[in-house]
Amino acid sequence: MTFLREIGRLLLVFALQVLLFDHLYIGSWGIVMMYILFLINLPVRIPRWAEMLIGLCVGLMIDVWHSSLGIHIAACVALSFVRPLLLSKAVQDIERIKDNISIQTIGRIEYTKCAVILTVLHHFIVFSLETWNIQFWWIVLLQTLVSSIMTLCIILGYEYLKR
Repeated sequence: MTFLREIGRLLLVFALQVLLFDHLYIGSWGIVMMYILFLINLPVRIPRWAEMLIGLCVGLMIDVWHSSLGIHIAACVALSFVRPLLLSKAVQDIERIKDNISIQTIGRIEYTKCAVILTVLHHFIVFSLETWNIQFWWIVLLQTLVSSIMTLCIILGYEYLKR
């Protein structure tokens, strides 16, 4: 049942991304990438290889939709790689968490820290690979900042409303 619930959450987040959030942007500076909420909130108990495989599949779905040639795959796999390390540092008793990561399970401050770090990392990788030119580093930083703020507003708003 948990597996089916996670698949349903993935399909819901993907549909929201494609139908709604892909159309919310501020010029070329800010893009909401809500789909990373699914990766951030994955259960703690899944094996690391499965988490990275899920990151690859989510990135592949977005890359196929956007025709972006592996940019989102790289960012999602990096997020999936860093997430367990970050959670083990942020939450002292990670073994007590049996369900998905959320504000209710790990606390407001820890969740916000993890969400900020993972969102900025993901967005920086996406925009770095998209630009692929060191001369435009300031554009990458600006896009990362604006998009991260927009995405975090949606993610944290969702988490607070879910309470």
